[in-house]
Amino acid sequence: MNKLMKYTLGTAMALAIPMVPAAAQNIDNTTGGSSGNIQRFGSTNTATYGQLFNAGGSAINSFSLFLGDRVSGAGDLDFKGYLGTWDGTKVGSVLYSSDLRSHGDAGLTEYMFNTGGLGLTTGNTYVAFLSISDLGAQPVSTFNMPFANDDIDGNFVFLNNGTNFGGLTTNTWSSRSSDIFFKANFGMGAVPEPATWAFMIFGFGAVGAAMRRRKQNVKVSYA
Repeated sequence: MNKLMKYTLGTAMALAIPMVPAAAQNIDNTTGGSSGNIQRFGSTNTATYGQLFNAGGSAINSFSLFLGDRVSGAGDLDFKGYLGTWDGTKVGSVLYSSDLRSHGDAGLTEYMFNTGGLGLTTGNTYVAFLSISDLGAQPVSTFNMPFANDDIDGNFVFLNNGTNFGGLTTNTWSSRSSDIFFKANFGMGAVPEPATWAFMIFGFGAVGAAMRRRKQNVKVSYA
């Protein structure tokens, strides 16, 4: 490899390295405190409570929903956390389902779900929700959820679907204008700065030109 090609290749590789991560917009509407509660989530009342939100990044690492004080019944309530696309009235498709969780008389509790960098479309609307509808019948046990003082893009949604898990994607959900306590941690892939793209194009063009010249030189030398 001649000196010119070594130089241009090294320059192009160096210019390809600078990358800047795009800023993900995390969500936490719990810092402003609660404006009250919504009830009753659980058995045998409303089986599904959720929050609509706009994706603040191209991947979601985790999200949190909260359960509060007991309203009726006794014993622990089993549930799962879910994340799905939203078609405007209901879940389009379920993207994430958690392991089994239980809530009893511990009072206000944050339940965090690790989604492992699940890919989303930045700016699109999704729904994070808790549901007991895939777990079969349970004894009477219902709880409240805290409303948030801080507003986010989206709102509280719910569905009285009992043990009909399929209803999540077929039945129209109800909604309120308020938001419930909700957290989400997003991630973004690193993207080159615009100037870096320009330098990369220039650098790779130079490499191509050098390679063409080298091929021409080889042909001449062997002629």
